[in-house]
Amino acid sequence: MRTLTLIALSALIVTGCQSEQAPQNVVETESAVEATPVAFNVAGAPTAELEVPDMDCEFGCAAKVKEVLAAQEGVEDVKVDFEARKAIVAIDKQAFDPDAAVAALVDYDFGNTKLVVTE
Repeated sequence: MRTLTLIALSALIVTGCQSEQAPQNVVETESAVEATPVAFNVAGAPTAELEVPDMDCEFGCAAKVKEVLAAQEGVEDVKVDFEARKAIVAIDKQAFDPDAAVAALVDYDFGNTKLVVTE
């Protein structure tokens, strides 16, 4: 019974990541799909870079990383690079706590997250 429960739970997790829909800011052309560019950190605030190697799905996991980091005190903007498995956060240096940001991601099962650079 326990094995069946684990299999069902694993299937639910896998399909949850795969069932995420593509973002709405995608423009289709005749030859390819092009994403609409989004401005990041237009105010030129200092940044912090975090490695988030546990992101497994581009839309679900990357969106959760962005949501969690955006909710942290002192965060002004967030950019997630799924392919590089990193997040860049525009911050207010007086209010941002990098340890709290890492801990928040660890709480959401991004356990190998670490701060790489703070500018």
